Order: sequence, then structure tokens, then C-alpha cells
Amino acid sequence: MKGKLLLLSVSLALTSCGTAIKTLSGFKNPRVEDKKELNSYFSELVPNSPTYFVRIKEPGNENEIFQAIGTGLTSEILIFSQSGEKYCYQGVEECSGIQMQSAFKNFNENYSPCKEEGSLKLKSYLEKLLNVDGNSIKLENLPKADYYIFQHWNKYSGSKKRIKEDINWLLELKKKSDLNIAILFVNSDMLEEWGLEKNGELPIKFKKDGDQFTMTFGELPLKK
Repeated sequence: MKGKLLLLSVSLALTSCGTAIKTLSGFKNPRVEDKKELNSYFSELVPNSPTYFVRIKEPGNENEIFQAIGTGLTSEILIFSQSGEKYCYQGVEECSGIQMQSAFKNFNENYSPCKEEGSLKLKSYLEKLLNVDGNSIKLENLPKADYYIFQHWNKYSGSKKRIKEDINWLLELKKKSDLNIAILFVNSDMLEEWGLEKNGELPIKFKKDGDQFTMTFGELPLKK
């Protein structure tokens, strides 16, 4: 499948909302990764903290794979209550980093249950995830908290130093906050178990279109 398009917000990085060029600095074409190696990579960034992985129900299904890749490229902040409701930002600030700061400083003033019909529920979102051993994630597997933030990360969006800085920035916000919230990390790199060739690469081209990027994907490195 060639020429697949995806539109996304210019705000890809947590810590800044600058120009498109600055946002995409360090971005590389996604490569097919090994899940256990990614787990070790993340352990170096955040010791004693697990990372989850995106589940693909039908390995080799291109639409499903592109959807999974897209979740890791957007700047949407996923926040759920312990009861399973998704919470949405109610302010006017478009920068995801400032929205995140608002969550930790004045959560009740800036966030409330999403009003959109059919909003994603925590249970449904957890069904999209697996742990490093390939097991499903249940609510009882999560740490006890009033709210949960799920933050995506991947190796191709920046250097290891930059990824660590973004993660530490987020953990520092949590440390300074009185909000009983747990931060859970989800890897969105392409995985071999998605039906992809080991060490394969997905070419991506960017074109600035107003305040958005048009992203054109090349062919997926599907396993022969």
C-alpha cells in the first residue's frame, strides 16, 4: 500500500510547541524493533518501570498497523479515571505540553469527562495493549491511582537523550503534584510480531500544510 496519508498536529514533543522544523528534529524513519530489546532500552531510561506495547490483532493487516503507528505520532493526551472514563482538556491552549502541566496543577479546573459520544473507555484502551511477555493488561494490573495518564514513546521520534528528557519532565510534574495519578508508558515502535520483517524500515515524507503536517508513508516492510 503506497502513498498512505496521515494528518497530525504540529505538537509532537511534550516539552515544546515550537516550529515544525524544531518539532521534527531527530525524527527518523521507523524501523521494525524487537519487543524485548525495546523493554531493555526503556529500562535504561526509567529503571523499575514497565512499558507496554501496542497490540495488533491481525499480523500483517496494513490498516491496523498504520493505525497503531498513527497513535504514536499524535500528541493526544490520554487520561482516564479509575472508574474508566476518559478525561478531556477543557481549555483553549493547543500546546500539549501546557495541557499536561494543567493536568498536574489544576486538574479539576482544566479536565472533565469527555462529552463526545462513544468516547474511549479505559477497559477498551487496555485491550489494545500487551506487556513484554505478550499478556493482556487488566485494570487490576495497574498501580492504584485516581487517574491514569498513558504516554506513548518510540525510538524513531528523537534521540535517546531527548526521549529521556521528555520522560523525566513528565515524572517531575508528577513528583511536584498532589494529584493521585499514575503515568504509564506505551511503546509505539513497529514490532516484528506485527507481521513485519526484522530490521525493516517504513519511509515517511513530511509536507507542511498550514499548521499541520501531511505525512506520506511508503510501503510497510511486511514479512514475506
